[in-house]
Amino acid sequence: MGLAVCAILAGCALPLALQHGVPGLFEPIGLKLPPATDVAQTFGLGLDQVAISGNRFTSDDAIFKALDLDNVRTLAAFDPKAAREKLEALAWVATAELTRVYPGQLEVRITEREAFALWRHSGREVLIDRTGRELQDVAAGSVTHLPVISGEDAPRAAEALMVLLTRYQPLAERFSSAERVNGRRWSIRLQGGGRIELPPDGEAMALAELEAGGILQFLLSGTPAVIDLRAPGRVAVRTLPATAAGGGSPRTLAGIGSLNEHMAQRGGGR
Repeated sequence: MGLAVCAILAGCALPLALQHGVPGLFEPIGLKLPPATDVAQTFGLGLDQVAISGNRFTSDDAIFKALDLDNVRTLAAFDPKAAREKLEALAWVATAELTRVYPGQLEVRITEREAFALWRHSGREVLIDRTGRELQDVAAGSVTHLPVISGEDAPRAAEALMVLLTRYQPLAERFSSAERVNGRRWSIRLQGGGRIELPPDGEAMALAELEAGGILQFLLSGTPAVIDLRAPGRVAVRTLPATAAGGGSPRTLAGIGSLNEHMAQRGGGR
């Protein structure tokens, strides 16, 4: 009934307007609507809660900063792809999974990387993962359960070396540290002072020949010596005085992966 009355009145008003010229009658009518974010919040779609899980070494503050929620008022306005990319750029974060749970919750599940070795470089001690990614600087001497490497590009080549050494269990158990020399080869130090100079290429074949010839057993027997495998097809052995042998602290390859539990007990990065 109301709509009919409006239609009749509108029909009556039209001839009068044409006759008397009512200003603005045919001007467009502007409807002022509230912003979409206000509408979303009105209907309960505001971003009210963020639930974070899986992070031990990545702080909550770092995660919130990467999410950049200061300018996000609703779930609809949140860009999960951009947020995931920022989260996975954080040092410890391997993967990040974000789920929008309506009406107003965001779930963030973090999978972190595992520390693989300790890299000594330019006065720093840095945890790295298997890919060579730097995870975190640590205080000197605070981490004693991981293999120690040094050298300019040691992180990039560390995993291949560790995989090779674990084929020789007695050697892996005596491992102390490894230095990447000139970005081409490894110099391995053993507990008790022994040292193995690997060639730039064919490290696996060189170690196999060392074991087959009984020289590896000689080195692992406790006699401090330098085994030089740099010349193809040739093994040079030089014994060291016991006083000059040194040896370094015990760091077996069995320690790989134990750091994550060790650091978690210390509080991690939270």
